[in-house]
Amino acid sequence: MNRNKNILFVISLLVIFQAGCQKVNDRLVRQEHAGAFSASLKSETNDVLSMKPAYGLNDCVSIALQNNLEIRISAIEEKISGLERKVAFANFLPVINLDYSETRWNRTPMTKFGGAAAATHDRAIKDVTWQMQLSVFDPQTWFLYEMYKRGEELTKIVSQYTRQTIILDVIVNYYHCLSLQEMQLALESQLSSTQGLQSEIESLYNEGLVTDWQLQQAQLNVLARQIDVNEARYAVQQAKGDLMFSLGLSPLADINLIPEQPLQMPDAPVEELVYTAMLQNPGLFISDKQIQIEKEKVKIALAGFLPKLAIFAGRTNTSDSFQVFQNFWTYGLSGTLPIFNGFANINEYKAAKERQKVAFIEREQQTLVLMLEVYKAYLNLENAKEMSVLTLKAFDTASKHFEETNEKWKEGLVVSSELLEVTAEKDNAQMDLMTSKYQLQVSIAVLNNLMGQNNSPSEALYGKQ
Repeated sequence: MNRNKNILFVISLLVIFQAGCQKVNDRLVRQEHAGAFSASLKSETNDVLSMKPAYGLNDCVSIALQNNLEIRISAIEEKISGLERKVAFANFLPVINLDYSETRWNRTPMTKFGGAAAATHDRAIKDVTWQMQLSVFDPQTWFLYEMYKRGEELTKIVSQYTRQTIILDVIVNYYHCLSLQEMQLALESQLSSTQGLQSEIESLYNEGLVTDWQLQQAQLNVLARQIDVNEARYAVQQAKGDLMFSLGLSPLADINLIPEQPLQMPDAPVEELVYTAMLQNPGLFISDKQIQIEKEKVKIALAGFLPKLAIFAGRTNTSDSFQVFQNFWTYGLSGTLPIFNGFANINEYKAAKERQKVAFIEREQQTLVLMLEVYKAYLNLENAKEMSVLTLKAFDTASKHFEETNEKWKEGLVVSSELLEVTAEKDNAQMDLMTSKYQLQVSIAVLNNLMGQNNSPSEALYGKQ
């Protein structure tokens, strides 16, 4: 019977060893993941996009907060930090272990007494031991637990910071898509107009009123506008791919967008904006937590000079019939006081103090960087506002110039080349106007992001009320 058990044990070990030594087919793993991921992503994208015929900025932000992979990772890391804090708290609780051992000898253990021999143990012995230990005095565990608490709070802020960054990314991509869509529609309208102008010039050419180069110029203008329309269409597809990536969906899918209320423009002096950023920017909250963590590390290093005390107890039950007491308790108090470890504890304490100084300086540095970024974002916003006013005025002027020149061309007062130049002038003014609208919205979003005000869909759209 025992022989059969040994054979089964050896076979089990061989099976486990063989399973651990199996070669992984990397290409097969890659193929399986590629197929499963593509199918899952396509299904999820279709489910999300089928909910509405078109999506606004608020909808896009909500989708990103639910599906973006970086946000998912930060949420998981937040849970992990909470579990690590609970692991650190376990140091305050008693540790209880159960040990079981079964010992067999092929011969009964014997001890010589003069010319005779006497057995000292049974041939088979079973021992069951309960071991309990409780830390009574260990300052390092206290400070370690506080450090993990600060770490949990830090990951919550990092998670918020990640959400804010993703919201900014969605806002930028959303307005980029809208801007390019408007450009595409404008270019398609311009293409239609140039095609109509080409038809009129061809009619005049047939009547001998225009030359060959004027007709070729009109044809070249149509070809250029067609290429512009195609480039705009490709740019819209690329921008939508970036937006879908930010949403955590397939970048190959198409999404219909609708314009919503523009972002709320901050109306405050730059000093107030800088102060608001210093109070609300998550990056500085992260620096604050880093300083708190470094302080706890200094305390942990300092606690390395202190003794550690613990109480322990255990109960052993044995089947050895030669023992007078087959069950008994052991208990006591244990303590450790470091005397000399090559000055490692001293140097670790000094290093912890220096790391704390670095954390303070890094917070000052990050504060200066934030102030500079807010100031630059404020100036960029002011420039974007001025450019928006300028491009609107330029477009109005170019439109009136085009209408006047077009009327003169119909009356035969100007040549076709001059009309084409004025048309190009109006088209360029229209493109500049659309670009300025996009830059204005992006400048507002960047400034709001620096001030920590892109934390929810409603705030991303309309700012804090």
